[in-house]
Amino acid sequence: MAMAATGAGTQQSQTLHFLDNFQKHRAELAIKYTPTKFGRFSAMIEMSLKDHGWQRDGGPPPNEIGERYSREDTLAHQNEWEHLGRGFEGRVFKYHENVIKVFSSERAPLRNCMPGSKPRLRWPTEIPASLILGGLVSEQRSQNNPGFLPVVDYYLSPSTGFEAGEWHLVTPFLPLGNLGKLAHQLRRSGISYAARELDIMFRPSIERLLEVLGGIHMDSGLCHDDVKLDNIFLGDLGNVREQDHPYHSSNLWTLSGNLLDCRANDVLRLLKVYMAFLRESMAEPATFDEEFFQDSQPWSKLFWSVWEDAQEGRGLSASSALELSRNTAHRPTDKPRENAYIDRQPRSRWDFLWRMIAGNSVARHWAVKKTLRISAGDAVARKWGLVLLLSVPRGACDADTL
Repeated sequence: MAMAATGAGTQQSQTLHFLDNFQKHRAELAIKYTPTKFGRFSAMIEMSLKDHGWQRDGGPPPNEIGERYSREDTLAHQNEWEHLGRGFEGRVFKYHENVIKVFSSERAPLRNCMPGSKPRLRWPTEIPASLILGGLVSEQRSQNNPGFLPVVDYYLSPSTGFEAGEWHLVTPFLPLGNLGKLAHQLRRSGISYAARELDIMFRPSIERLLEVLGGIHMDSGLCHDDVKLDNIFLGDLGNVREQDHPYHSSNLWTLSGNLLDCRANDVLRLLKVYMAFLRESMAEPATFDEEFFQDSQPWSKLFWSVWEDAQEGRGLSASSALELSRNTAHRPTDKPRENAYIDRQPRSRWDFLWRMIAGNSVARHWAVKKTLRISAGDAVARKWGLVLLLSVPRGACDADTL
């Protein structure tokens, strides 16, 4: 009798534990996928929305750029689109000089709502973000941020049978690809670059990217929230949020190791990406690992200066990181610090034992990986929130104000 009561009590406790986790993680996901609040569109974009240019077979497309792009031609030759890949948000194709991103809401829900649409329609956050930050190709580019790709076209394909229509975003094709692809090309070039040589070549680029981030933060009141190796040069804006978005104070945000200030978080992530780029561009990354913790090279001084500002809450910003970069870019190499690896690496009670078993070289490798790790996943929340069965929770469409 007592055993039966104990078993029933255990089962009830497990049920309550599951329900508590289910509700908690559903609430966290609802916060993460809350719409982003943007500023106003340009007059040309607002006119396009009113003319239903966003409908594939509706009004005039937002851009008809002479012989360079035609929506009619692009759609007529859809069988010639070159498939470039598939990601979390959808599929990517190339046709002539443009990239076509086709969004799917199966894994990444459409967070934002299109203003003025009746009935209200959801559209990918990346489309309004790209329109505001990059602008239309046919607009005067001086009024937009030169660090982002302009929008060539965007449209919603009509629903067919049981399949909902899909949003398409067309932007110019960049042959260079992303930063990860560039690192791969440098590593396989046959030239054994030192990290210092790579830093001399690419420090101006990282400073331009810091200026771009500063523009997003100061001029648009937004945070990128998805700075990573695969996004640099391509400007993926699907995770852009306003700075006081509730996600930035959620458990999902903090448990991923993000800084409370999303602006500082963007900057630190950019420096992590830059360090990862230098490392992956080298034929001998073990040399990078050793120099990284020694704090003797200009590039490592830049990273650790930014890192310390972030960890100690010293008001890290894109402008302060830019100043640090300019102050360290041409600084002569210092004598390596003694015990710098032990002092700099992330601490845990297993560090000493790990170094004894694996050796300093392997331990340094994993310590660098740990320091430069970027995480913003929600796999645990999706599992507990039964997303495969119930989809991602989201509010009503009228919750969005653009």
